[in-house]
Amino acid sequence: MIPNENDAELVRQMQCGRPAAFEQLTRRYYRPVAAFILKRVQHADLVDDLTQETFLEAFQALKRGVAPQRFSSWLFGIAHNRCGKWLRRRRPILFTPEQERDLPATATEQELREEVEEQEKLLAQLDGVLQGLPEELRQMLHWKHRDGKTCAQIAADTGKPVNTVKSLLARTYQTLRAALSPAPGK
Repeated sequence: MIPNENDAELVRQMQCGRPAAFEQLTRRYYRPVAAFILKRVQHADLVDDLTQETFLEAFQALKRGVAPQRFSSWLFGIAHNRCGKWLRRRRPILFTPEQERDLPATATEQELREEVEEQEKLLAQLDGVLQGLPEELRQMLHWKHRDGKTCAQIAADTGKPVNTVKSLLARTYQTLRAALSPAPGK
């Protein structure tokens, strides 16, 4: 393989079953992509992981037959999306070694007992509300949450249209939320 081949030719070779072509693309773009990611996420310890995920996603897409018009723009688009996903997800607060961490106090036995009592009270309340529902709705909830069935499968079992099943479940969830939400002022 000629080291100066253009990106489009390397992509074509990779899609023709020559993984060494992708290796050449990786060597060509690894550092620029890593620098781009570092600038976006501002965490040097994450750069290698996000860069590798970017190249893995690109490799898999090329193997599936995706043919980007401009490889570099497409690759940086993948990197941009990877950074966006990382920035949007919930993550623990990171501390620097110099920072003193405020460790949460451990709960007392009394607080734990109160928490258990509160959970038991909520479960009893939920059970009461569920028992007040028509049998058909209780059965749909059972299928959905205990058996893991989809709305389409429930519709097939009941002979109802899928949208009817979705509407019935949505209204049931709304009823449950209203019944279990704390009263104003509590």
